[in-house]
Amino acid sequence: MDVDDAVVLALAIWVFICSLLVKTVDVYVTLLLIGLLVVAEVAGNFIKPETKQGLKPAIYFLLFVFFVIVVKKVAEVLR
Repeated sequence: MDVDDAVVLALAIWVFICSLLVKTVDVYVTLLLIGLLVVAEVAGNFIKPETKQGLKPAIYFLLFVFFVIVVKKVAEVLR
């Protein structure tokens, strides 16, 4: 099994576990972001640069969604 395959498998297992255990979308997206960042950081030196570049759009998208969630929660607190 290639390292890239192991990364995809780890992320797929993480997504499956999160989808089973989490009830709200906010927490689900946050856990997906954490898992993706951990996998990208830990396996960053072992995966191909093309694969690393392929992870970046997903990270940026999840960071944007996380930012929207944080802004929404801050707005709720300030009301």
